[in-house]
Amino acid sequence: MSTRDAAYAEGFRNGVRAMIDMALIAAVTIEVRDDAGEIRQRAAVAALQGLAEGAKSALVDPPNPLIQIFKIIADDPASSGVLPCPTCAGRLVWVRDSFNGHLHGQCETAGCFRWMQ
Repeated sequence: MSTRDAAYAEGFRNGVRAMIDMALIAAVTIEVRDDAGEIRQRAAVAALQGLAEGAKSALVDPPNPLIQIFKIIADDPASSGVLPCPTCAGRLVWVRDSFNGHLHGQCETAGCFRWMQ
């Protein structure tokens, strides 16, 4: 995932969280009104609470970058290679062990991403 994609995803998650908060605040505001017991007000509260619960499904976790990398490498018959890092878009160097086939890799950006299988 590039830096731009990560920023977009974070902005999307922040927007969904804001929507959830606004729906719950509106529901509480209606619940404390004098006419909160009326059917129309109770229906509005239930709808807003349902909206907030449904919106939580949009807050999915981002995909695991290691799974993405392994899928790309699995299709590559080479014993080593360079890929774009899914975390920072830098250079990710990988090598396949000739003895057991395990994969080792590391992004060239210090402290970014590395693994040893």
